[in-house]
Amino acid sequence: MTDEVATAGWARVWATIRPPQSRNLRAGAWYQVVKADRADRVTLNVYGRMVDVPRRILEIRPDRPDRFSVVHRVGYRPPSPQRRSLHKLGRYYGVCPRCSWRFALYARPERARCPECGHDGEVAWWEAD
Repeated sequence: MTDEVATAGWARVWATIRPPQSRNLRAGAWYQVVKADRADRVTLNVYGRMVDVPRRILEIRPDRPDRFSVVHRVGYRPPSPQRRSLHKLGRYYGVCPRCSWRFALYARPERARCPECGHDGEVAWWEAD
């Protein structure tokens, strides 16, 4: 995400929304809100693309969080060689609030360090339970 566009806040898709309704937004990832002047929709910066999203499916905050999101994968099945890379993430995985990197969470840690960008912070387990 870039700060080249003015930030009107930060948003992520509510955990209960399934991917088809979320317009390809990744579960647990925070996106820059670049326009929030309509009652029913906001415009997000999704990896450099401006995407209009229904406000009702988003959690919106004024500041970018510093805690790791926890995603609970409903319908998780054990790893299979036929499935893509997400099978390695397990039933729960963390999402970095800075770079949106996904990584496996083991044994419910209270804090984590992002393997991609090095961000260190609290793990928000209360959001996944």
